[in-house]
Amino acid sequence: MPELDDTDVKTLEALKQGDTKAFEIVYQTYKAKIYNFVSDALYDKNVAKDITQNVFLAVWEHRADILPNSNFKSYLFTIAKNLVYRQTEKMLLAVRYEDYIRLHNSEEDNSLEEKIDANSLETLIAKLIEQLPAARRKIFLLRFKKGLSNKEIVEHLSVSEGTVEKQINRSLTYIRKHLKDYINLIAMLHI
Repeated sequence: MPELDDTDVKTLEALKQGDTKAFEIVYQTYKAKIYNFVSDALYDKNVAKDITQNVFLAVWEHRADILPNSNFKSYLFTIAKNLVYRQTEKMLLAVRYEDYIRLHNSEEDNSLEEKIDANSLETLIAKLIEQLPAARRKIFLLRFKKGLSNKEIVEHLSVSEGTVEKQINRSLTYIRKHLKDYINLIAMLHI
């Protein structure tokens, strides 16, 4: 298959219009590069496969937003980097949670681990995001739900890059603080 480069505006225009053949060309051209990038970053082939699929799912879902004259390869790798970042955050949170449980849970009482499942944690995170001030929440969701880069958020909202970075950092600090308080509270109730 020929290498698709950023000058192949015709294929990207067709993709933007929902042409599945154009999508197939893009997928076949970039899937191995995206997979290798993700696999090298996370050292997990199964997760790399999932993230690679999610990159192309995001491309298809947001195909109307594609800018055919821009650097498409950079666009793809930005999506991949954001998904790798999110996966890394999830993995770190899981490791911290497991370490905390191991340190604070006796052998006789393993019920805490059973009571706090992924769904309740996701629900808590969703509630915390909803508690963010409207402008901060919008920036946070554009970054972590839509997968936009800071630069794309700047263009989308007409704010400075410093504002975007500050709002994302404040959001993450707020969420981490309340997750820590939540886990500490649950642990104290079960001592």
